[in-house]
Amino acid sequence: MRDRTVGLIILLASLALAGGCDQRPAGGPAGVLRVFGETGLGPGEFSYPRAAALGPDGRLYVVDKAARIQVFNADGAFVRAWRMPAWDAGKPTGLTIDDRGRVLVADTHYFRVIVFDAEGGELARLGSQGDGPGQFLLPTDVAVDAEGCIFVAEYSGNDRISKFTPAFEYLFSFGGRDSGAARLQRPQSLLVDGDALWVADACNHRICRFGLDGTFRGAFGRSGTARGELRFPYGIDRLPDGTLIVAEFGNNRIQRFDREGRSLGTWGAAGRGAGQLAYPWAVQADDAGRIFIIDSGNNRVQVLDAARVAWQ
Repeated sequence: MRDRTVGLIILLASLALAGGCDQRPAGGPAGVLRVFGETGLGPGEFSYPRAAALGPDGRLYVVDKAARIQVFNADGAFVRAWRMPAWDAGKPTGLTIDDRGRVLVADTHYFRVIVFDAEGGELARLGSQGDGPGQFLLPTDVAVDAEGCIFVAEYSGNDRISKFTPAFEYLFSFGGRDSGAARLQRPQSLLVDGDALWVADACNHRICRFGLDGTFRGAFGRSGTARGELRFPYGIDRLPDGTLIVAEFGNNRIQRFDREGRSLGTWGAAGRGAGQLAYPWAVQADDAGRIFIIDSGNNRVQVLDAARVAWQ
């Protein structure tokens, strides 16, 4: 434990000494506000970022494969960072921020959810390894509804979503192997939106909609590259007008849908320049209509103005 604590102190000290994040002028396609981040382990640098969440204070939280959670303001300026308590077995793939500002991280390869305060202090842990009630096999993401109930998605055999009370008591699971049309294959990202839970059902190449009671309300999408089709949708969020945006890991783009599943266009293509993407894992939108894309393979974040994007 002492070695781990010393290592964390050294990491945070190096982050503080290394300076701020790179905020390059965007240029490129209409709608790109800024691009920030580059490859590395310093503040504002990334080692394959693959999950993000916006807090009630407007700050963006990003976790990468160095098991670090970094916090940025809406302009991309680095605020602070901390590291997960363990990482040798693997790194997190999902996180959310609840209305109280707590950071809930799907600690994927440790079969649990860890709850932190906004400064990185650990508050609680939820789950253990297994396929029983309240247990996890590789949790992918976590979401919290208006009542404080917690939803945890997982894959690697369970491929289901479990719901817990605000006090972390197990309630029920849904979307598992015996769920018929609602059966999930790697539910990678969750979005609570009013009385609906939207699920990026990655390996089924679709978006599913459930009620908060686990009732299946339908799905849209199929494998492909055309508008309305999806390839490994890994991230999902909503814009202020209620439309959905989806990050497609396999198509190197984001796609916008209305709430009935009709495509409203795509943005992005494979590449390294501004306006191009490499395996985007996550997408977030704020109340001002800014879209934050976790451009994982390029080790950066691209920020768009949704009102100015030329959807194709």
